[in-house]
Amino acid sequence: MDKINLIIVEDHPFTRQTLSYELKKVAKINVAGVFDNGKSAVDFCLTNKVDVILMDIAMPDYDGILATKEIKKSNPDTKIIMLTSHADPQKVFGAFSSGANGYCIKNIKTNELLNIIDIVANGGVWFDSQISNLILDILKNIKQEEIKKTATAKDYKITPAERTILKLIADGYTNAQIAQTLVLSISTVKNHISSIIKKLAVKDRTQIAIVAIKNKLLD
Repeated sequence: MDKINLIIVEDHPFTRQTLSYELKKVAKINVAGVFDNGKSAVDFCLTNKVDVILMDIAMPDYDGILATKEIKKSNPDTKIIMLTSHADPQKVFGAFSSGANGYCIKNIKTNELLNIIDIVANGGVWFDSQISNLILDILKNIKQEEIKKTATAKDYKITPAERTILKLIADGYTNAQIAQTLVLSISTVKNHISSIIKKLAVKDRTQIAIVAIKNKLLD
């Protein structure tokens, strides 16, 4: 299996050096770059293949939210895991909307972070429980006029099988895990996900989760 090309974007020297030191010891990971600002990461991704990015949210001048938006424009397949030391609602929701694939608190243990990297690298979506709860609270408190009219799974013509897969996607399951859980082939799972993407008019799995939560399709 090819190594995961990963870069670290973190403005705090100690955190940046610690992450780099720990991840360089992992055989399946190639730390391709370490940066202290978002702009350098954006420039690097323009000319280099990057599979996964560990991206700090709060950085001066060019923060992780802006960097994520820019990177996703030119590299939509690059997976981005947002790192935060605090759960500021505005920043978390900004990161959530920018196209990131994972969100975790910086005090996470190395073995847990490795598991998250593996999940996200393989197409899954992962949310730290603290951030997940915050996102749900944000969505609940958004003024009704700022959200499009709530639609049901029936309105979207989501089938029972697709609704089951929707729930697993929102829980962070990869295609392989969904296939194993539901005893389906990978190709069948991919076909269902393609159908869901088309019906919800979204671009990727992260947006599937956002629309599903916003419109209560998982209830």
